[in-house]
Amino acid sequence: MKNWTHLNYSAVVLLSLVCLASSCQKSERDLLVGRWQNSSGPNMIFNKDGSVYSVHQGQRRKGAYYLDMETKPKQMVLDMRKTEINAVLFFDFNAFSEKHFELTPTYVQRTGGRKRKSDLSRKLLFQKIDPNDPTMGINRFSAEATPTETP
Repeated sequence: MKNWTHLNYSAVVLLSLVCLASSCQKSERDLLVGRWQNSSGPNMIFNKDGSVYSVHQGQRRKGAYYLDMETKPKQMVLDMRKTEINAVLFFDFNAFSEKHFELTPTYVQRTGGRKRKSDLSRKLLFQKIDPNDPTMGINRFSAEATPTETP
């Protein structure tokens, strides 16, 4: 009877640790929240509430995003109908790490139109911007002049 109690206690502790570890892991949607930089296209800001900002060439557009983790490949949908883009954009989504992901355009559906294959085929690679890192984002382009002493 003593061994049975010890076995039950060990099982409960192990189960508790597994539950605690799995609850501490962030989902891909949680990891997506924040600012993302793309060298050849729009920078993106993903918010917890499902809103997204696309920032490109000085223009900031607000839309909504949905991340479908059940499909193969995973899919991201950007609803940009309330902007001049006026479309829902579909992408294959591939996260390489907590700080890197790739979007591959697949479909576009203009407001009032049918869903059609995207004309774009290039992959968009994104890197997460750490707001505390002065070498990332707009801060990397600003430099303060410091006087140099001449001998």
